Amino acid sequence: MQGSNTVAQQMCGQLVHEHHNTPHMNIAEQILECLFRRRSLAPGQDPELSSQVLEPHLAKVMQAVENGRKIEMVLPAFPGKSPSRKKTLSHLPDLAEHHAIDELHRLCKEIQEIYAPGALIHICSDGYVFSDLVHVPDADVKAYTDAIQDYAEQHYPGTFAHFDLRDAYPPLDCLDAMREEMMIEHGQSLILLQQRFKDDPHMMLMYCGIHRFLSEDYSGLKVFAGMSLNAVKKVAKPASQRVIQRSEAWSALLQARYPHCLRLSIHPQLAVSTKIGIRLVPTSDLWRTPWHSVAIKRRGVVTLEKRSNVDERYHRLVFRKGRPCHYASAQ
Repeated sequence: MQGSNTVAQQMCGQLVHEHHNTPHMNIAEQILECLFRRRSLAPGQDPELSSQVLEPHLAKVMQAVENGRKIEMVLPAFPGKSPSRKKTLSHLPDLAEHHAIDELHRLCKEIQEIYAPGALIHICSDGYVFSDLVHVPDADVKAYTDAIQDYAEQHYPGTFAHFDLRDAYPPLDCLDAMREEMMIEHGQSLILLQQRFKDDPHMMLMYCGIHRFLSEDYSGLKVFAGMSLNAVKKVAKPASQRVIQRSEAWSALLQARYPHCLRLSIHPQLAVSTKIGIRLVPTSDLWRTPWHSVAIKRRGVVTLEKRSNVDERYHRLVFRKGRPCHYASAQ
């Protein structure tokens, strides 16, 4: 993987040299600047754009622009709602997800205003990848994934494509077998992963973020009822490591399947990275996602919050089609 990144960077450097200040280069840079306006950066990172920041992505954009193709992006996201009702309203998508998809569509429209062929986002749902680890039933993942796909196709046909673990291994009819096959093909050992946590501050930051979210999720489940928070955190520790292990295997699978696509991420990223961290919905917590939250609508602005943090004296629960959708602020 490292070798392929080096080759891509060399290609990018060659493209920059050959096409500096050409119309294609100007368009490619405008497209990336459009993307980076929505960027989610890890704490302490410099938000300034530079050739070094753009370099990991420029070759892919240039190749699409020179061939008149859509700008294609891959986003592993929308796995399924957190099972903790301290955080979420139900197991199905609500305004939190719908607003995120609306925002992704706006991003594609902004790109189309710069570049007529526009953009396509591959939503690569990772729900089945670690549903057993996060205690979300596969049936709930299916209901959630189907609803996400229905909303995207109904409102924005042609803007999104959808892919999940079932599409990766169609000959297998068992999700456990699919997960096992993915790890055989693309997985890294836990020992090596644990060493990376020690050596790489960004990896440790990711682990701490996922461990915090998983501990919160577990503490809201009946299976862990009666356990102290410290005991729950202890159980969540190895599960968090395995979530990252499988998530990285999923990323490697997607890289092999979509080598020409820009790689988006729901997690904050380093300024110089092969992934572009992207904000889906405004939130005070960089790690908060629509599927760990409820949506609050205040004066037309949507933000995310844990359900347990919503003061229902000042927020009204809004239903759509008979299902809880979001909170409306009375203030």
